[in-house]
Amino acid sequence: MQESIKPNKNLGQNFLKNKYTINTITDILNISKSDHIVEIGPGQGAITDQIIKKTKNYIGIEKDRNLCEILKKNHKDNINIKCADILNVDFSNIYKEKYRVIGNIPYNISTKLLMKCIKNRNYIKDINFMMQKEFIDRIVSMHGSKSFGRLSVITQIFFETQKYIDIEPKDFFPEPKVFSSFVVLKPLNKILLEEDEIENFLKFIKIIFNTRRKKIKNCLNNISKKYDNIDRRAEELSIINLIKLYREIKSDGEFI
Repeated sequence: MQESIKPNKNLGQNFLKNKYTINTITDILNISKSDHIVEIGPGQGAITDQIIKKTKNYIGIEKDRNLCEILKKNHKDNINIKCADILNVDFSNIYKEKYRVIGNIPYNISTKLLMKCIKNRNYIKDINFMMQKEFIDRIVSMHGSKSFGRLSVITQIFFETQKYIDIEPKDFFPEPKVFSSFVVLKPLNKILLEEDEIENFLKFIKIIFNTRRKKIKNCLNNISKKYDNIDRRAEELSIINLIKLYREIKSDGEFI
C-alpha cells in the first residue's frame, strides 16, 4: 500500500494487508494477459497491483472518491478507475467481451450485488469474491445442512460454486469482527430451469424458505390438501427435487 487513508466505516471498508493472503488469492485468480477484469472496491490497491501486472484490460469501480484519487495518483496512466457505486453500474456496457469480476465485498451489499451478478450473468466469465465467511458458507452449502437455504438455491441454480480459503480478521485493516472467505462462481452453460420458469420459481423458493425449520406443507398455506403429505423441510430437498416439486404444484394450477 503506497498511501494510507482512514477506512470509511459507512462503506464497510476493511483493507486486505497480509501479503501471503494477497499472493494466495492472486494464484487462485490465475489471471492471463487476455482476461478482462472488473475489480469492485479496489481500495488501496492490494489486489489491484497484482492484477495490472498480468493484464492491461482492467477497470476498477470504487465508490470512495478519496480512494479513487489515490489509486489514480499511485498508478498514473496504468489504471482505469471509475468512481461509482457498483450497484448503479450498467454491467452490459463495461466491456464488449465477457469479463471477470473480482472484489472484497462489504456484507451490507453482498446480497444485492450477488443478485445483480445473477441478472447480468451472460456478460460475466466468472466471479471472484472475498465476503463474510458465513455468507459464503450459505452460498456453497448443500441440501441437508443447517446453512442450506434460499441463498444456496438461488446461487447454485445459476453458478458452479467453489469456496477456496478462509481469511482471518487479522489479515485486514481494520480487523473485522468476523472471518472472511474467498469464493469463485462460474456461470453454468445450461441451468435446470426454463427461462419462463425463473421468476416464479424464485418466488416459490422465497415462500418455502421463509420460516426456517418449518415443513413445506405449512409454508404453502394456500395450496390444496393434496400436498399435506409434504412433511419434509425445504432445506432437506436437493435443488433438483425442489424444481420437481415446484413444477408439480404449478402444473396443478396451484402456484402461479
